[in-house]
Amino acid sequence: MNHVLARAPFAAVSVALVSGLFGCASQKDLAAELVAAATPGHLRPVVACWENEYEASGFQGEYMATVELEISGSEVIESARVTALDPTGESRSESDTGPFRACLEKAFVGIELPSKADADGPGYSSIVGASVRNYKIAFLGDQDERRKTAGGRQAHVLIGPRADRCQGLYVYYPPRDTSALFTEIALGKSRAESARGKDRDQHARELQKTYDLQLELAVRLRADLADASLPPVHRKRLTEALDTARTEARTTGAAIGCKPFEDRR
Repeated sequence: MNHVLARAPFAAVSVALVSGLFGCASQKDLAAELVAAATPGHLRPVVACWENEYEASGFQGEYMATVELEISGSEVIESARVTALDPTGESRSESDTGPFRACLEKAFVGIELPSKADADGPGYSSIVGASVRNYKIAFLGDQDERRKTAGGRQAHVLIGPRADRCQGLYVYYPPRDTSALFTEIALGKSRAESARGKDRDQHARELQKTYDLQLELAVRLRADLADASLPPVHRKRLTEALDTARTEARTTGAAIGCKPFEDRR
């Protein structure tokens, strides 16, 4: 039996139809769980495909993909097939979608959806697995109206990359957990340092990624500080962390030729 769902964009993703869902819960409930769990944070390899494709295109174009998935009872995506990849919006119809399609099919396989909620969104559990058909994925650009639409529907939405690298190429709504960001920033600094003097292009790319993360961290810390119930000691600690994040973003920004960091978002 097939169950038709309302379209629910996750910035990069919306589900149109799910079939073959079994177990104790109803098809409708399991389908809703899948929609909620399919956040960019849980599908990072898929997001990476879009980041690379969008950046390579000169920050132009959008696509609507239709995907078939096989999900095991342990919530692991075992196979994926892109049955359609159609240009939308300002996408150029003559562009070769083959590499993007291949990247997506490879990226889905092996992803394990969490059975419980985590920092990246709700969990999903099918018990005996699921066959998903006509799974619609909208790969969107950085237009303001797209961001507002996606951000209003579901959390943990990735929009990007941006055309203005000094504002950060990739933007998360909402920003990710601070602990994850601190870890990624440390790794980014290490990779940039390793590439210094050896590979100028790689060094520049790692600096840009670190800058993006530092901007995201500042947004995350500002959001945390907006909680009126924060105890004074925690507010002081977060304020100091925000000042440090801003200072480090200015330093990294200067290294890649960007003006001093300002709170643009």
